[in-house]
Amino acid sequence: MRYKEALKDLMSLTDFGIISNNNTAKKRRYDLNRIIKFSSLFGNPENSSPNVHIAGTKGKGSTAVFISSILETEGYKTGLFTSPHIHKLTERIQIGGKEISKTKFSKSFYEMWPDVQLYNEQNPNNRITLFEFLTILAFYIFDKENTDINVIEVGLGGKLDSTNILTPHISIITSISLDHTRILGNTLQEVALQKSGIIKQNKMTVIAPQKPEVLKIIKEVCEEKNNQYIAIQESCEITPIKKSKDFQTYILDSEFGKNSLTIPLLGDYQIENSATAFIAAKLLQKSNFPISDISIENGFKETYWPCRLEKVSNKPLIILDGAHNPYSIEKMIQAIYGYYTFRNITIILGTSKDKDIKDMVKVLLDNDKGNARYIASHSRHPKHTPTNIIQDTFKHFGITIPGVNSIKKSIEIAKNTSEPDDLILITGSLFIAAEAREKILGISKESYIFNS
Repeated sequence: MRYKEALKDLMSLTDFGIISNNNTAKKRRYDLNRIIKFSSLFGNPENSSPNVHIAGTKGKGSTAVFISSILETEGYKTGLFTSPHIHKLTERIQIGGKEISKTKFSKSFYEMWPDVQLYNEQNPNNRITLFEFLTILAFYIFDKENTDINVIEVGLGGKLDSTNILTPHISIITSISLDHTRILGNTLQEVALQKSGIIKQNKMTVIAPQKPEVLKIIKEVCEEKNNQYIAIQESCEITPIKKSKDFQTYILDSEFGKNSLTIPLLGDYQIENSATAFIAAKLLQKSNFPISDISIENGFKETYWPCRLEKVSNKPLIILDGAHNPYSIEKMIQAIYGYYTFRNITIILGTSKDKDIKDMVKVLLDNDKGNARYIASHSRHPKHTPTNIIQDTFKHFGITIPGVNSIKKSIEIAKNTSEPDDLILITGSLFIAAEAREKILGISKESYIFNS
């Protein structure tokens, strides 16, 4: 097995211009002509099986795993491509609900690698990026494994994302808010147009609940592309029935009838995500993919998605969440207060440097009920925000907080200053939530050697 060697070679494709927010590098990355040409070297594996393609700002990963779980429960051999990963890179490429083995990853990797090297030698100023290669590698593996259907999460945006070379069976647009504004635009309308770029001619689209101005744009694109579409907020009625710290149940009333659905993921937004997945499953059912109601119900119950309001400790109560923009931070903190009972809360915040840190902090402070303490920290990811920047952001709002340059030490400090009935929340990015998960649960980290 050559897995460690494959990781080292893969990291050589890292574009450090993108990590450092270099606009020229970003424009170079978001160009589909390169990946279209590259994919042709492997026979265009992106269309070897039908695809469910999912874009959005929040909830696209959760919606992807809901749909994937439904399809797997029904018995379809289902490919799943998501990003980023939590602990291991192989998590991004799954078949049948299980990440591919390191052996299978390495074998396919080195079947493709000579072509990657040759392509980049011939195109030194327009090289294949890490994410582009991973995208084609996923499709290449799904093709070799003869999957029945694939569920593909967009990496960033939609229109110019590497995954958008596929032809979707169904497109899904999850909740849209402002994020990656340097790339996608500074208004919701601009972002909505970019996300709607995955909608293709004469296909089907499911639209999760959106702000009115966003929904208007998505519907216009659907009509221009002659898409059959279902907008959840216009066509469905959702009635929450029961919620606990372990699951929530709701009634979904749609053109497909009234269904009682139970999901293990918490938060009102997960109800929206699962409702979106339900409608997508029903559209698949109408288009040569028979799916029973019991498969939908059981698929929902079996859905697993770490670092999304995930409880990793009871004493003290520790919750991890990968919320990484103002909208998701707001939804998350509201869910924390809505689902859990506690005296005080310690929030360990670590963000990525390309995020709207000021508004994220503002949302936390606006929702502070007078019982919150904060610690600035950071993950080991090269895109992390230095702790002093987070501290300065809090200071802008008149609050001084400690900065700790180690997630392990941050957790220790939070534990030592918490009482048994307090809660510790670690959030700000998937990277810091994942690193905290490793420390708390004793999971080995996967090391990467970056070669510029």
